[in-house]
Parts: sequence; C-alpha cells; structure tokens
Amino acid sequence: MRRLYSIPSGLILGIMLALLLPQGAPTVAWIGQIFLSLLKLLILPLILVSIYASLAGGRDLRHIGGRALLYYLITSCIAAVLGTGIGLTFSQSVPVGLLDLEPVAPDGATFSLERLIANLIPSNLFASLAEGNILHIVVVAVLAALASRRLQADQHETLLGGARALDALLMQLLAGILTLAPVGIAALVYTSLAAMDWAEILRLHTFVWAVTLAAGLHALVVLPLLYHLLTGRAPWRLALACREPLLTALSTASSSATYPVSKRALERFGVPERITSLTLPLGATLNMDGSALYQSILLIFMSQLAGVDLTLWQALFIVLLTMASSAGTAGIPGGGIAMMAFMLDLLGLPQTYLALYLIVDRFFDYPITAVNVWGDLVVAAGLSRTVATRHDLGSRNGRLE
Repeated sequence: MRRLYSIPSGLILGIMLALLLPQGAPTVAWIGQIFLSLLKLLILPLILVSIYASLAGGRDLRHIGGRALLYYLITSCIAAVLGTGIGLTFSQSVPVGLLDLEPVAPDGATFSLERLIANLIPSNLFASLAEGNILHIVVVAVLAALASRRLQADQHETLLGGARALDALLMQLLAGILTLAPVGIAALVYTSLAAMDWAEILRLHTFVWAVTLAAGLHALVVLPLLYHLLTGRAPWRLALACREPLLTALSTASSSATYPVSKRALERFGVPERITSLTLPLGATLNMDGSALYQSILLIFMSQLAGVDLTLWQALFIVLLTMASSAGTAGIPGGGIAMMAFMLDLLGLPQTYLALYLIVDRFFDYPITAVNVWGDLVVAAGLSRTVATRHDLGSRNGRLE
C-alpha cells in the first residue's frame, strides 16, 4: 500500500486524469495550491536557520562556497553552450514568420543593471521575508553567522543551539507535509496539463525537440558525468535517492519550493548539513542550468522567426546573456519576462516575440525546473565527496605533524 501512495504514483495519476478527464481539473486545483503553499511556508525560515547554523558552527566555509560557485559557473556555461549549439542546428528548418504573434507588454517590469544591484542587497529583512526573496535571506543569514563568531562563547552557543533546534523542528514539519505530497502533486500535474494550449505548442514541434534534446543531454550525460568525476560513484544512485525532489520540481515548477525536499533527500543520502544548507539556497537562486539552455534555444528560435541570421559573435553573446540572465532574475520583480524583454532589446528583436515566450514557457517551466534542481543536487553531492576527502587529508596531515 505504501508503494502505491508515493510521489511517482501521484505524478502518474495526475497525467492520467489530465488525459482522460481534463474538464475536472478546476475542481481539484485547490488541493495542489494548499500543498504548494505549505511547502513555500517552510522555505524562508528553513533557509535562514539552516544557513546560520551551518556557517556559525562549521568550518571549510570558504572552500565549500567557492567550490559551489565554481561548479555552478561550469555547469551553467556548458548548458548555455549546449543550448546555443542545438538551437542553431534545429532552428534552420523553421520558416520565417511561422507564428502570427500579438504585441505583449512586459507588465511594466523592466530590467536594468542598477535595479539588479539594488535587488541583490537587502534593505528590510521583514520586506524580504514578505516578498519571498531568497537571495536576500541568504545574504542576511551569512552576515548574521559571520557576526555571531565574534560573540562571547556562551552567547554564540545559545544562538547556535536555538538555530539547530528550530532547523530540526522545521524538518519535522516538512516530514508531515510530505505525507500529503502524492495527493498534492497529482492535483498540481492534473491542473497544469489540463490547462496547456497543446495546439500552439505542437506548431513549434522543432523547438520542442531542440529543448528536449538539450535538456536530456545535460541532465542524463553532462551532470551525471560531472558527479562521477567528482565522486567516483554511480550517478543513478543519487538520482534514485533524490527522486522526491526531482518529481516535486517537475510537478511544482519551483526550485524554491523544492528546496526543503532536496535538503531532506540529500541529508538522507549522506550529504552533511553544512553543505546542503549553503549550496542548495545558492543553487535555487544562482544555478539555473535548465534555464540557461532553454533561454539560449528560445532566443535563437526567436531570431530565426524574425528572419535574423546570427553570426558567431552573436551566438557567443547569447551564451553570455543566458548565463547572466539565469541568475539575474533572482531579485527582479516580474521574473523571467523582464529579463527576456531586456535580451530581446539587446539582440534588436521586436517585443512581440514575448508572446512566443509566454506560449512555450508554461509547458517547459516544469521540466526545466527539474533540470535546475538536478544541477543543484549534483553539485551538493559532488562537493560532499570532495570536501570529505579534503577533510580526511587534513586530519592525516595533522596527525603526521
């Protein structure tokens, strides 16, 4: 009975209901929203206390953070290059002017470097909590943890003990919420698939195949290879241990909402909390492998539809743009559409192509989020092995001295 009541079974049930009874989706949408809201309820407090507890009581922090950022940069670069290469190959068969697109306004959300910098630095903790700005919470938690190291020993231990106790309480709450996961995921998948505009998506079947191939290569070849190189272990074991966060990401289209599930799965797999608490929140805001390859393909297809022949330099420019934009949307109100409008301006493409983004994004948001989360999981698990090896070597050297 337990095997039937599981997250994979909820995913399958949602797909079957969407195919067989799409008109019933609105009646169960509230179930999925309740589950998603409960997950989001835990995100910010869990990030705040877990990062604080990890940094205030841990060591090798510079090593862990530096390695994580390096791996995130490498995987995002590979994803963007892969997406650009596949996009250039597949887009050649798309006729100019395939779609009759209506003008779309980006809802007043505009992008600028000044606005990005302003949104990276928190000015009001309570406003950041209310807005759900994960990057702000990460900055606050890091600053608080570093400051606590200057406190007297008893004060430091009191704060650290409280943070660890609160972290344990939140993880216990998460365990209770995840008992609802199969039902919540079934409702989310049912609602999202039933509302898809399949006719418009099928008209862009070449684009669909391009994104599917790029995402598949990155998720099934590049990231597993990286994990094997870092750890020497079989990647399928990590994928099997992390099936809950991967399926949650696939069902919710939210890297942030998946964070508590990813944290629990990795720690059960043996990844230390000092690594999950630091790398996963950073990954949820800065590491967007799936978004990098998806946006690069999307921009190339937009250029083809507009009749613009891309040069090699323009293709390289797209690689840099998508790498920056995948992290740049973290603190920007308006999300991806603001960054996409900005990139269209830089490439000299009309804003009407935002309509294409809105057509396909609803469909690809789910699998691309799963690729993003898979990249976070691989980096965290890979770091666990390399940091453990470094710690063992340090211990041996200490004994030799």
